[in-house]
Amino acid sequence: MNDQQLDDLKQFIESRISQTEKHIRDDMDARFSQTEKNIRDDMERIERKIDDGFAGVGEAIEEINRRIDEHEQEVEQRLTRLEQRVA
Repeated sequence: MNDQQLDDLKQFIESRISQTEKHIRDDMDARFSQTEKNIRDDMERIERKIDDGFAGVGEAIEEINRRIDEHEQEVEQRLTRLEQRVA
């Protein structure tokens, strides 16, 4: 094999390695992008569940407060009736 053939072979090998590296980088970028998207989707789903959970807690607290108010009104009415009986 002469020097020209060796240089051609080296250039061919370097070209193949470069193409392979680019292919691997592109594949890794695509996989990373997909993984990153999946993580973002999962985080958004978790955030929605948390928001829904907090909304549910807020609704439960409102319901408890409503019942407390109703109970206070009933107690107030009973006290008023008792006061009227005593007077």
